[in-house]
Amino acid sequence: MLDQKSYQEINNNLENYYRSNERNMWRNNFHIEMPFGLVNDPNGLSYYNDSFHIFYQWNPFGCEHKTKHWGLVTTADFISFTQPKVVLKPEDWFDKDGCYSGCGLVKDDELRLYYTGNVKGENDQRESYQCVATYHEDGTVTKKGVVIKRQPDGYTAHFRDPYIFMKDNTYYMLLGAQNNDLRGRVLLYKSGDAEKWDLLGELNTDMKDFGYMWECPNILNVNEDKCVFIFSPQGLECEEFKNQNIHQSGYVIGSLDLEEVKLKNHDEFKELDMGFDLYAPQVFSQDNRNIMLGWIGMPDKDVEYPTSEYGWMYSLTIPRVLEYKDNVIYQKPLEELRNLRQDKALEVNGLICDNYKLNLDSRCAEIILNLEMSNTKLTEIRFNFKGEYILLTYNKDTEVCTIDRSNMHIGGKGVRKFKLKAPKELRLNIFIDNSIIEIYYQDGLEVTTLMYFPKEEQLEIEIKNDNKVKINELSLWYLRSVKYE
Repeated sequence: MLDQKSYQEINNNLENYYRSNERNMWRNNFHIEMPFGLVNDPNGLSYYNDSFHIFYQWNPFGCEHKTKHWGLVTTADFISFTQPKVVLKPEDWFDKDGCYSGCGLVKDDELRLYYTGNVKGENDQRESYQCVATYHEDGTVTKKGVVIKRQPDGYTAHFRDPYIFMKDNTYYMLLGAQNNDLRGRVLLYKSGDAEKWDLLGELNTDMKDFGYMWECPNILNVNEDKCVFIFSPQGLECEEFKNQNIHQSGYVIGSLDLEEVKLKNHDEFKELDMGFDLYAPQVFSQDNRNIMLGWIGMPDKDVEYPTSEYGWMYSLTIPRVLEYKDNVIYQKPLEELRNLRQDKALEVNGLICDNYKLNLDSRCAEIILNLEMSNTKLTEIRFNFKGEYILLTYNKDTEVCTIDRSNMHIGGKGVRKFKLKAPKELRLNIFIDNSIIEIYYQDGLEVTTLMYFPKEEQLEIEIKNDNKVKINELSLWYLRSVKYE
């Protein structure tokens, strides 16, 4: 059992880190990450007391997937943040082996935290308890204990990640699950007071054989008739243009019937991110916006992230606003992030060329690039790092976009392919941080997130086409680093 001295050491190390100006070249500037330890799933995302509360899984004692706590940073503007702190500790009988993922619920002027308590018995036999704690205005936390003791009959102890939503003055809880046939499922519970929960049953879908576990379920209404069911299935078969990561995160759109416990007339599963490194996203609402953050990392791929040598691993995505249009979800960077922009460093409009090079003074930048596609079939965008590079290609005829990071020396490699329609104009919004690139295509119709670990600081971006094309827009802003105070 960890003692108070251990946590005082965490606080001392945090203070020392934020006082120091020493930073590793892979340390990110505007993505949330911890000074030390391992970060994964965002949890408990809430707007409470006029600020965004961003909880996350955190092992502050090492870079292994164990000793999971909940950490917290808060912000009013996504520019200035409070310094990280531990808010949930794995120290009770019902969560002694980890405070696993969950959600936040603002009720009666309190912020309630629902999470899965992980307990391991003999031979690593798992027990899962759904628990609740109260986060108070003064920043203290009171654990209330267990609200759902165990999984129902017919399901394994892979039973976790509560997510609560409300409809018609009734609370509903989604829980990721695995049935005894080792198939991923989600269970639905109901409550009148968010304290006593009754099982309604398994949410019936057309996805009967769709991976061996469904993690991190979320749901949001997009209109009176349709909702978006977001989840992270594990164990899908890899194909050329989809399911290319070891585990996926995505959504289906359908009609939720709470009486029949069924997701009706839903479409096919659509991945939220076609890059290498997004998993376990969570959505919350504020000012009629559905805001999503995800974990930049991938389960069971720790070897691909070399920052563990320096005592830290993984980050969270920038916040994305989800918008429903044409029966798909568009993802757009949160508008507040524009406040990170410094004076525009470059603006190009109407230039016709087949090759353009851009040398960046900093790997902390946002780029908007719009290319007219009428006279070209193949576009290449190369991120050069003195002998290493990441290659983004788009073939207009085949409608295939490819990201290749095989030519990086350190970290994960490989290729990701996806379909993208850009017959007239290829529109990209690119966020570059010291070891993360997030690219938004066609106003957020597709997104790719990837981590990269260059040996050199310098970055040159080269835009090549098989014919002369018009650069309708090329805008570059260097971004300020967020502050932890």
